[in-house]
Amino acid sequence: MNSSGLPSNDFASVPAPTSSGTQMMAGRQAQEVQAAIFLAKSFPRDEEAAMTRILQACKRKRLAEDAEYEFPRGGNKITGPSIRLAEVIAQNWGNMDYGILELDQKAGKSEVMAYAWDLQTNTRRSMTFTVNHARNAGGSVKMLTDPRDIYEMVANQGARRVRACILGVIPGDIVDAAIEECRKTIRESHK
Repeated sequence: MNSSGLPSNDFASVPAPTSSGTQMMAGRQAQEVQAAIFLAKSFPRDEEAAMTRILQACKRKRLAEDAEYEFPRGGNKITGPSIRLAEVIAQNWGNMDYGILELDQKAGKSEVMAYAWDLQTNTRRSMTFTVNHARNAGGSVKMLTDPRDIYEMVANQGARRVRACILGVIPGDIVDAAIEECRKTIRESHK
């Protein structure tokens, strides 16, 4: 642990605070992380109850319909758990922190970090990536200048990485069981 209470390798790519307001915010965030870790250790997850909550959520038809993504690539279909399913699993698994942080924005691009952190086991996945403020449309590239368009592009690109981070932290058998329950929900809704 470093002086902020975080493990020394966490958030290593985040630039050091420069203004007093930024320093105060960083201090507050460090305190929030310490409190979250304390609560996770004080109130550990009941894996059986968490699994029951996850499977119960997967019985909702709308979630079940959105639980997997599919898109064509090179003549094959690429499939996997959707970000919505990953979020539901993380919420019900408990003692999790996940999201995206925009680390820097300049010269038509954003440097972003997506992460998922199991606060109870201190298992963490993160990805740092660049999002160009541009959209390919109709064979041409359009530079984005509107802050809302940039935000939406960063959020969209970030959601995919958050999904990968969550799925890298949650045990695979939990994810597999959730997918199977969603498929069962869809099958039963068509009877």
